[in-house]
Amino acid sequence: MNFRVTAALLAVLIILGGAVYYISQSPAPPAAGAAPTPATVLKLNAPDVTKLIISGGTNSTELDKSGNDWALAKPTAGPADNARVGGWVDQIASLSANRTIDSVSDLGSYGLANPSLKVEVDLTGGTSVNLLFGDKTPDSASYYVNLPDDPTKATSVYLVGSPLGDDLKSALTKPPIAVPTPTPFPTLVPTTLTPLSLILPLTATPTP
Repeated sequence: MNFRVTAALLAVLIILGGAVYYISQSPAPPAAGAAPTPATVLKLNAPDVTKLIISGGTNSTELDKSGNDWALAKPTAGPADNARVGGWVDQIASLSANRTIDSVSDLGSYGLANPSLKVEVDLTGGTSVNLLFGDKTPDSASYYVNLPDDPTKATSVYLVGSPLGDDLKSALTKPPIAVPTPTPFPTLVPTTLTPLSLILPLTATPTP
């Protein structure tokens, strides 16, 4: 066997060895069709939420909790739609993301330097959490979300499903005002019927 053949075989063995090492060190790819594991963005106790302030542009909607009920403080005062507001609180309290982008140096590229939506969540004890909603992803399936006040997450961008952001934005133009319960019509109870003979005129009986 000449030198060239030996060198070629040695090169092939080195390449194969490198490939085997790379495969052994690389994590196994996810199964086809497997959904990515959601990342936890927030984990709060929903009953501890006492106030929501939703702002965007020049509009702001403020909601306060009293007992088990929610009330609008801005832009007008009055009872709020408990089911709608409670749904927001539940989703925010256990907020998860479809994907996380860590160590982001330019939040502006995700629309988070001047966010279109800000949500302040006040809790019992005087603590609060702020959420920023930036642009939507190119497929409009998610919003880019950031937690600016959390030192462990301030440089991370989370892709949160767009339905929550869309519904919170709608509160700026259509605040969650409680729908009044319709007043039932009174039940009509029939009175004693007057005999028909007393209503219709009697016909004279002809004399034979």
